[in-house]
Amino acid sequence: MSLADWIQGAFPSSGLGLLADFANPPISARPKLRWWWPHGVVDVDEIKAEIDEMLEGGFGGAEINDVHPSIHVSMDPAGHGWATGPWLDAIRAASDHAKSRGFQIDVALGPSYPASVPTLSPDDPGAEKEVVTGRAYVVSGATYSGPVPAPYTAAGPGVNNETLIALQAWRVHNGSLTTAVPVVLDLGTKVDLLKQVSGGNITFTPPVDGSNSTWVVISYRMRGTGQLAEAGPHNTHDGAVIDHLSLAGIQASTDYWDQNILSPELKSLFHEIGGSFFEDSIELEYSTLWTPRLRCEFKRRMGYDLYTVLPAIVQEKQKNAFSFSDAEVTRGVINDFWDTMGQLYVDYHAKHMREWSAAQGMKFRAQTYGLPTEAMASSAAVDIPEGESLGFKNMGDYRSLAGAANMKGLSLISNEACAFAASAYTVTLKLLLQTLNPIFTSGNNHQVFHGFSYKAAETAQWPGFAAFTPYSGNIGYSESWGPRIPLWRHMSDTMGYVGRVQAVLQRGQPKHDVAFFEQKGYVGAGYNSPWFADSGTMLGWSLNIIGPSLLDLPSATVRDKLLAPDGPGYQLLAFEGDAFTSSREPMAKLSSAKKILEFAKAGLPILIAGDWSVVNSYGYGESPKTPEITSIFAEILSHPNVATVATRDDFGPGVAKIGVVPRVQYNSSQLISYQRVDGDLDHFLLVAASPATYAVSTKTKVTAVEADVLLPRRSKDGVPFLMDLWTGDVTPVGQYEEISDTQIKVHVSLRAYQGMMITVAPVAKAPVHAVRSTAQSVQRKDAGLFVRSNITATVSSELSSGEVITSVFDNIPAAQELKNWTLHVQDWQPTSDLNSTDTIYVNHTLQLDTLAPWTNFTELQDVSGLGWYTTSFDLGESWPADAGAMLSIPSIVGSFRLTLNGQKLPPQDQLDVNFDVGPWLRKGVNTIEIEVATTLLNRLRITQAGVYGVATRQAYGLVGPISLSPYREAKIAS
Repeated sequence: MSLADWIQGAFPSSGLGLLADFANPPISARPKLRWWWPHGVVDVDEIKAEIDEMLEGGFGGAEINDVHPSIHVSMDPAGHGWATGPWLDAIRAASDHAKSRGFQIDVALGPSYPASVPTLSPDDPGAEKEVVTGRAYVVSGATYSGPVPAPYTAAGPGVNNETLIALQAWRVHNGSLTTAVPVVLDLGTKVDLLKQVSGGNITFTPPVDGSNSTWVVISYRMRGTGQLAEAGPHNTHDGAVIDHLSLAGIQASTDYWDQNILSPELKSLFHEIGGSFFEDSIELEYSTLWTPRLRCEFKRRMGYDLYTVLPAIVQEKQKNAFSFSDAEVTRGVINDFWDTMGQLYVDYHAKHMREWSAAQGMKFRAQTYGLPTEAMASSAAVDIPEGESLGFKNMGDYRSLAGAANMKGLSLISNEACAFAASAYTVTLKLLLQTLNPIFTSGNNHQVFHGFSYKAAETAQWPGFAAFTPYSGNIGYSESWGPRIPLWRHMSDTMGYVGRVQAVLQRGQPKHDVAFFEQKGYVGAGYNSPWFADSGTMLGWSLNIIGPSLLDLPSATVRDKLLAPDGPGYQLLAFEGDAFTSSREPMAKLSSAKKILEFAKAGLPILIAGDWSVVNSYGYGESPKTPEITSIFAEILSHPNVATVATRDDFGPGVAKIGVVPRVQYNSSQLISYQRVDGDLDHFLLVAASPATYAVSTKTKVTAVEADVLLPRRSKDGVPFLMDLWTGDVTPVGQYEEISDTQIKVHVSLRAYQGMMITVAPVAKAPVHAVRSTAQSVQRKDAGLFVRSNITATVSSELSSGEVITSVFDNIPAAQELKNWTLHVQDWQPTSDLNSTDTIYVNHTLQLDTLAPWTNFTELQDVSGLGWYTTSFDLGESWPADAGAMLSIPSIVGSFRLTLNGQKLPPQDQLDVNFDVGPWLRKGVNTIEIEVATTLLNRLRITQAGVYGVATRQAYGLVGPISLSPYREAKIAS
């Protein structure tokens, strides 16, 4: 019986689907691409061809987006713009072809970003709104008589109407300068002047208070912002950005779709394809963000009239213009204001979009951050919340996004993946993996790569239209993937890896040790929970960050001392004061305090940093509740399962104090663990990376990991299986130790940024495995269990059967450096017409005594393309039957594939440098070919020197020495 047949028979029935999906990831698990179109100036046949290209590259879907900031000429927006006839024809063709190929199509809600509607005027009720202020100062004893203070800044283009919604006078706090930012005002001194306006003028004499104080008259005008979607025009009428905080705003968008885009044919196609509508991050431009019904919505939700404290929320030039002399009032009002804004987005925008998308057979995928609202609430309110590797700041941002998704029970967590600033045509597959592997450990399981540009557009030069480069005349954002880039030849190998990771991470439920409570509930703000996000992660702790609204979800219950037991199953709730205040002030909403008390009573371990003897209300509206909130926390602190530490630096000793340990454990290492429970299976993703940040930087040193890792198992029959993310092979681990019925120990060896997957599955009869061995490694093969050594040695192996096996290794063939390489290079160049997307290929052949970067060879210095390195080596006729060898390839810029003796080897980990080629070796002469693929930078430095010439050449190719290190194997069990 083969190993594969044994696994099929031994795996629990709940895991058989995983074996199939892991071998060949389904479309739903494969990554997607942003697909940038230059309006509807596209060819239907080319659209179909590009879908085929994406499929061949290992992708399962594409998101169509009208984005083209690199093009600075009109592309007939009236005739071919977004939602015009040609654009609609292309959308239908793409959807129809995608249906025939099993490919998924997502569509952006509007052209570019933020969401806008072609027919929407900035003055329309559904357009984005702002309040803009004006001011005039007057001292006590004097009178201001004149025009209502004009707005500090002029209205944007197309904004014709504005409404004076309030006119107030406030006393300036003694000691505050009128030029200060912010100007400090005295609470309780407001004088309403709106009803006194006559003919656009106002007369105001400050009350006499004997202090010779200064007063300020503040006007508040509501108007449209005039903001349009980026890089327009996109249509005959480049309509306004919608109001994201009202039903009128989002209905303006969906009504346009219903009336102008969604034909019966397209609706039918969308239902069959089952993709999503996408909305980018909320990148709004405003003075003070507003929505027409804000005053009444605010009072209904917060319990007081916003206008009584209106200066506190006013912004001018993106800074707070005013504050109150009581800083706690200002803080509380601002919190209430943004809390209301966040609730309006959830209740109107997200709810409507989710329901409307479902009616079209689609999901709503969105980046719901960008405003200082509780984006965890809005992330939980969409079907598929999305983050972004370019805009997020650290792992805390991904753990916040995951906290929202996991508490809501959402199955997909998306990522706008691998956009890099000023890096167009420089990105390697290695960089993709280094960036994504840490992100995967947050549970992010739906990558949408940035991106794939349509082939051509007016004024675009070779290699074709690229949406984000050149950008303002400089190297733009990466990347325009596709056959135009030599690396694409190897893309399917890496996307197969991504697909397998996502196939596993889309199954079952995540399990995390810690829910770290953060009062603001931000996503994308760069908050990294103290200790747990760095030192704790390096000991095995796994965490989500959660916000206040998530405590109101049905999942926020405690059972068996676990929070959200049917989901992430947090063993510990931890928090500190508000990290976005200078003193990390202890504060909470009343509802949060009550919920945490409920958790404490149910026995959930809770760890709190700081002095919580006095706890302020989160918002100004709840300030009368501060004594009650403080009293609740006093009761929380009285429970034996609740512990406190003095500062955030003491969380480490605190977890020991409270007696909770992580599910996965190891000695301090740059290792991140992630667990999913999938029926009877437990999946563990382990990545060697910085615990706190995912960005690849010279400032962050990531080292290789050698660690013994303790994994939990839910059955005493649980056996660890190595899930090869590059090949899809599943193999029982050859060496591990059963610590107890509930815990096993495996050894993990990873290079920097590498990832590995282990699945623990119960089997009726576990195969014999090594418990301990002095061998170099223990290998599981069809023929049995083998030990391996690359040096002369006598090794001892203790088996799970109790036997101790001694194996003698001698006559190990000598290692050898591979030399005398022939290099054939296919040099990719433009034609003489730089506006053509066609590529010509020039061949070079070099005989190499020494391997060195292409930049070292005169004729290859500016070459980008493909290279084939070949050489032969003689193992002799006495090559032992039990021998194999590891091929060592130092790191290269680009990507590679291996062929040995005419056989193409399985995909290789692009982060590794040592590769087992033993099964493909033979006695006598062997021939190896190493195929490498590059970026396009070196060629573009010449063809578009004005843009790319500033970049340093990339050192493509193989660097020696490349060596072959033989080993021998000995069987120790059947």
